[in-house]
Amino acid sequence: MAVLIEAISVIVRRAAVEKRFPGGWQGFLRQVPNRTLCSDHDFARVGFMSPADVEAYISTLEAGGLVFRKDGEAVDFAVVDQLRGPTIPTSWLEFGKLETDGMKVSACWPAGQSPTKIAFPEGWKYEGSLSAKPGFAAGNTIDDRLKFLRRENGIDVYLDLRSGKEVFMGRPDIAGDSEPAIKTRLETICHEVLSIETKMQPLQALQDEQGLAPLFHRLNDELLPAVQQIAGDTGKKVAFAHFTLGLILRILHRQKDAVRAFRKANEIQPGVINTLRELVRCLGELKKHREALTFAREATEAGPVDSGAWGNLAMCLIQCGEREEARKAIDYAIELDPKDPLNRYIRDNFEGYFKKP
Repeated sequence: MAVLIEAISVIVRRAAVEKRFPGGWQGFLRQVPNRTLCSDHDFARVGFMSPADVEAYISTLEAGGLVFRKDGEAVDFAVVDQLRGPTIPTSWLEFGKLETDGMKVSACWPAGQSPTKIAFPEGWKYEGSLSAKPGFAAGNTIDDRLKFLRRENGIDVYLDLRSGKEVFMGRPDIAGDSEPAIKTRLETICHEVLSIETKMQPLQALQDEQGLAPLFHRLNDELLPAVQQIAGDTGKKVAFAHFTLGLILRILHRQKDAVRAFRKANEIQPGVINTLRELVRCLGELKKHREALTFAREATEAGPVDSGAWGNLAMCLIQCGEREEARKAIDYAIELDPKDPLNRYIRDNFEGYFKKP
């Protein structure tokens, strides 16, 4: 028998699970983070669409006593790419295309055997699956190819920068206190926070208190305590935990607290442009323009061809009265991206910023 391979699949040897994983097979089933499981007598397969989620799940399996690799080869489980096969040498399985009932899918089966049937996840259908339309961006290319847009009904929605089409990606809930597990949990929260902010903006313009109430409740009463706990406990030394905390606090208009969180994130992992952008924004809103200027300069060093970073630097310089350098910064920002509306606005109104009231 064989098991289906889609996107990035983790293939686990059942014999290793029964021998070493806490609780055996039933204990393993309790740790499966999504609905992609399928299995036969030899293997269990769990699928993911994000390399970060795979890394987090690997940490869960290793915490349960399973061994990923030894001497460069897979031992108790393997990672298999739908398009390319195993990511490291794996002598105990074979990978290839199989056809059943007119469907052609990627699959894995024990080495030396001839598969006669394929195990599929419960409820799986060929129509609309990644097997029918393999638009998956394999390996680490996913981060370069997909741009996050929003979170919708528990699903992350990305823009495929090559095709211009939206891509929907389910994110698992991976248990454990390893850094990869914490990061994938925080990424899910961060994406939801960004989506909430997008929803709040038009409601705030309309002063729609009734529409804002459930969004505020989700941010303030549910997501904020969850991230505070992570940032104060298992994620204390994880920069992304403090960044996500700062993001929530900034949206809740707690700028002073947000600055402290973003400073902590920058202390743990210096030079991350998104963290520096948020520091510039919050310090600017607090009228601390000289402090903001320091981080704005760092942002242009972190992203030397990032037009937004140069636009932010220009505004900080304007607020600090540094006219000549501000002009150079905004001109360079426009040179990098002539269509950026915010930078065009700054340049078009440049002289007005320096007129005395």
